[in-house]
Amino acid sequence: MRSEYWSVLGVLVGLAALAGLVASASRARRQSRGALEQLTRAVEALVAGQPMPLLPGRLSGVSGRFADRISRAGVELSSRIDRLEDDRRKLDAVLSAMNEGVLAVDARQRLLFANPTAQRMFQIAGDSEGRLVAELVRSPLIQMAVESTLASRGAYRAEIGLAGRNPLASDQERTISVHGTPLPGSPPSGAVFVLHDVTDLRRLERMRQDFVANASHELKTPLAAIKVNTETLLDWGLHDDSVNVTLLNQINEQVDRLDNLVQDMLRLARLESGQQPFQFEPMALGPVVRECIESHEARANARDQSLVAELEDLDDSVRVRAAEEAVRQILDNLIDNAIKYTPEGGSIRVATRANAQRVTISVTDSGSGIPRDDIPRIFERFYRVDKARSRSQGGTGLGLAIVKHLVQSLDGEVGVESIVGTGSTFTVRFPRHPGP
Repeated sequence: MRSEYWSVLGVLVGLAALAGLVASASRARRQSRGALEQLTRAVEALVAGQPMPLLPGRLSGVSGRFADRISRAGVELSSRIDRLEDDRRKLDAVLSAMNEGVLAVDARQRLLFANPTAQRMFQIAGDSEGRLVAELVRSPLIQMAVESTLASRGAYRAEIGLAGRNPLASDQERTISVHGTPLPGSPPSGAVFVLHDVTDLRRLERMRQDFVANASHELKTPLAAIKVNTETLLDWGLHDDSVNVTLLNQINEQVDRLDNLVQDMLRLARLESGQQPFQFEPMALGPVVRECIESHEARANARDQSLVAELEDLDDSVRVRAAEEAVRQILDNLIDNAIKYTPEGGSIRVATRANAQRVTISVTDSGSGIPRDDIPRIFERFYRVDKARSRSQGGTGLGLAIVKHLVQSLDGEVGVESIVGTGSTFTVRFPRHPGP
């Protein structure tokens, strides 16, 4: 009986051990399967760029080492993604703040990127990536720049003209400086273009060149007359009473012309630099306007011109914050030009209007008028519509430039309307001073 008892007991113990081994193996398989599923989800999250889920911390053997390496790779990858995202935000901020337009195209001339300046420059929608540049930018010159850059290995530089939205307005044409750089590759995998609107820069450059040329001519003309008359006096005319006085009077006239030119240039330079040569205070406008008109009546009568004043609204209660000398210079220049460019027998009209907010003074002549293309430049220094005729009429060519800066210093506005063959109207508007 005892031997049978031990035999049965041994069998039971063996069965129990076998059952434990089976249970342990099953439990290990379940744990391994769960760990592999978690590792799979972690790898999928890394590939998708999503936050990596937590991995089990009690894995051992190969699974444990694999999980540890995946965890480290996930941390490093997340850190690199964060740095790349930060760099992308900085690059977007820089490109968005640039005044220059930036375009990137691929080898097939399809748009890869356009910063906000380029989008505004060429009216490109924000969702235009992948479209052909020729469809987005209706300019053969831009298309030629893209093709030339992609066909070469060097940088491309050029200045091109782009028409504005209104094809009838030539003054809206823009000048664009294009700098194209091909991307690495043979042939290039694409190109990047930096586009700078240099319209204003070129306009200022032309103004500077015109100013230098005109100033040189204005100085050269009286100097040449002075030199010729002086040489004549030195050669033979000094002791000839029939010509010496005439030559000296001509020299004196040219010296006065030079002096007026220099004084006007100095006055204009002070105004442009912000130096205020006058003390502004509330003043009655009517008396100054009437005195200016009266001072020009004799000259107008000598040319058989009618100088008409319509100052009904301008009583002594109408006041502006200004200086009498500044207002006098403005009106003297405008009335002098009207008389100068109105033919004999013509008419000049000075009219005023006043309301609670502003005072308007207009000077209208019946002269030859100003061509439309010249009106935007009429207030530039030394700019003359008809250079030969203007110089024969005298003047320094700075009067209207001085008028513009004086009016602006008084917080006013000046404008001109003109019809060729009919005449011109220069209008000055001053803010009305509300006090007594």
